Amino acid sequence: MKYRYETMFPHQLREVLSSKPIVYLPISPIEWHGEHLIFGTDAFRARKVLELVWDELGGVLFPTLFIGTDGTKIKDGEKLWGMEMFAEEKIPGCVFIQKDNLYNLLNDVLFFLEKTGFKMAVVCSGHMAKEQIEVIERLENEYSSRLMKVLGWHWGKVKYPEGLISANPMHAGIEESSEMMSIDLGYVDIDRIGSNNVDVKVGLTREALKNVNEKLGEKRLNYEAQCLIKEIKSLMNL
Repeated sequence: MKYRYETMFPHQLREVLSSKPIVYLPISPIEWHGEHLIFGTDAFRARKVLELVWDELGGVLFPTLFIGTDGTKIKDGEKLWGMEMFAEEKIPGCVFIQKDNLYNLLNDVLFFLEKTGFKMAVVCSGHMAKEQIEVIERLENEYSSRLMKVLGWHWGKVKYPEGLISANPMHAGIEESSEMMSIDLGYVDIDRIGSNNVDVKVGLTREALKNVNEKLGEKRLNYEAQCLIKEIKSLMNL
């Protein structure tokens, strides 16, 4: 029994709450991932992992929240966010919110999911900024003794076997690019790798990404989903 929250009828909600009261919440900001990847990379990645889990375990898939936070620093009077800090220049396209705002928004959403009757909310972030993870882990801890448990998830919790991770994983690198390619070939434009000075500045060159491939991405996402399934089964005694 599995439903998408936005297309679910009230009687279906009652059914799923009585049999599999799990809700999956993908969340990540709109963020620059080089010239070769779409801005929604992190959110689409998080949603794909949760879709794989949802297909196997059932429950309710919440609409993807395209929001998130990141670190900042001031340079020449300008606040730089996320990858802008490493490039040391403005990069158009990113949309972030303040860390406290992310906490308040997520906390409000989780409050209503708990009020509805869910027993577990799996919050999955494809965005690995320290500030983003801190918010999710804070909520996981705060809900540990409540009626609904929160399980915070991200790929940093996964110990990938040899062959599924490169020697130097990086933002928008081999791993993420391969994963996006496996989700939709239209989300990756290989010909544009390293075509902008900013890409080269942060290491996104053709040489660095020469091993990008669809099969690697598929294997990584499936492996992560199985790790998450194991964690959920353990916590819910399934």
